[in-house]
Amino acid sequence: MDLPWPELYTKLKLSLGKLLRRSEDAEDIAQEAFAQFLEAGSKGEIHFPQSYLHRTARNLAINALSRKSHLLEDYLEEFPDPEGLSESRVLEDDIHAQQRFELFCQATAALPDQCRRVLILRKVYGHSQQEVADLLDISVSTVEKHVAKGLQRCLAYMRASESSTVPANKNKATGSRGERY
Repeated sequence: MDLPWPELYTKLKLSLGKLLRRSEDAEDIAQEAFAQFLEAGSKGEIHFPQSYLHRTARNLAINALSRKSHLLEDYLEEFPDPEGLSESRVLEDDIHAQQRFELFCQATAALPDQCRRVLILRKVYGHSQQEVADLLDISVSTVEKHVAKGLQRCLAYMRASESSTVPANKNKATGSRGERY
């Protein structure tokens, strides 16, 4: 077989480079194709050597791409889903917000009646200080004091509960000195 081997090898690498995208992969496949071509030639005559060489190289390239594709699929299957991760983060945030809200409700329930009413009307329903004062027939100054006192006690209750010094399901809030609110 009198073929222009260097020229054929260069053309083969170029055509494989278009298919495989990496010159290193193209060179490896071209060498493997030549090795198989020579082995097949030693067993018998090849009637169309260039076609045989190109077909062998193409088949080897497709097999290599298929292996890489399967490896990539396996890798992607093992990799956590980014949407699932973000959904789980959102879910964790929602759960945390729900737990904090429940804790706030428990803290509010532990407040004295008048303080609880003022805090709920002001912070939950969004009434102005004057509206709360008019509704409960108290002064604006008293509303301010109840809101400040209620928020401080709720914050203390929530911090104590979150740090596990006070169980979250306890109905009465306690301060740092153990007094009941």
